[in-house]
Amino acid sequence: MRKRVHIFHQTVLLLTMTAVLLTACSSDDSGAQGVTTGGPLHVVHLMPYTTSYVEHASGHRAAPAGYGAYPVEAGTEMGVYVLLPEDYAAPEEQLIRYDGSKWHAYFSVEKNKDYVVYGYLPKATGMSSTLTKSTADEATLTITGMKAITTDDICIITGVNDNETGLKEGSFSWSEGVLADDYYIYMLLNHLYASLRFSMKVDATYAELRTIKLKSVTLSTNNSSVSAAITLTHNTTGAMPITNVSYTSTGSDSEVVIFSDDDGLALSPVTPKVIDGCFAPTLSGNLTLTTSYDVYDRYGNLVRANCTATNKLPNLEATRGQRVQLNLMVSPTYLYVLSDPDLDNPTIKIS
Repeated sequence: MRKRVHIFHQTVLLLTMTAVLLTACSSDDSGAQGVTTGGPLHVVHLMPYTTSYVEHASGHRAAPAGYGAYPVEAGTEMGVYVLLPEDYAAPEEQLIRYDGSKWHAYFSVEKNKDYVVYGYLPKATGMSSTLTKSTADEATLTITGMKAITTDDICIITGVNDNETGLKEGSFSWSEGVLADDYYIYMLLNHLYASLRFSMKVDATYAELRTIKLKSVTLSTNNSSVSAAITLTHNTTGAMPITNVSYTSTGSDSEVVIFSDDDGLALSPVTPKVIDGCFAPTLSGNLTLTTSYDVYDRYGNLVRANCTATNKLPNLEATRGQRVQLNLMVSPTYLYVLSDPDLDNPTIKIS
């Protein structure tokens, strides 16, 4: 008998979502996978949780400690593997899609079965995966086609158990819900990439003379594509299933715009503009920041348009799940002289 299920997972989130689990021949999604025939319509509720980023200096259940809400937008997809521990033979990646209010899933599960769940979120265009079993309790999830730099917070999904002490890493099992047909599946997510946060302000003295309107911020690196091999060890002890992650970067130079405003955003000397991006940790020493901006005088007249500043970032030495914050200050070349050429051609300094 098929049952209604609820799913919970781990990354930076804490919201309740509803997904439709279909076990019929027809589907409203031509890309649906793992559709089975017969049976009623089922509902899946997802509660995604993610670990909070660990700040890293450069040089029915509440979220477990260290987890928060993961922001999900309409169109977000996850690729998951739902399988029995004794049957890892040729597992297929299943697709779950969020439409803005519900998660839509197209695979079937059975009551009173303990499943192992692995996967990743979000599943962006060009990304794919395989899951291979190496030992009785060990499998390797390989994700390919990831961008080297992205605005997406790519996370690894693992199923967890719910017991008297709370959510527990490892395989997950059914838990009876409020309704007779209501069951839960719990999931947690862990960051696969590192995060880079820019905090950008204008020098206070300079701001009295010039206004800087930020047009775009671009991150670039020397590779374009990344694959990751994640070793997952199934357990029922509560230990972290992710035991190893290795990355492979390929391709030529690439860049990603992490902020864009055609009209330009006026930077403040007091309140910084915060801009986030994510990157494969192995590229920590090969990142370049390019900033585009307009310069206005104190009367609001445009004096220089589409200026650019390029900064080669220091080696961030970040690992997955770590966030590095860089403070950026826009100031003239020679603050004490304040000649017109300097005022109209500021630099961006990293601290």
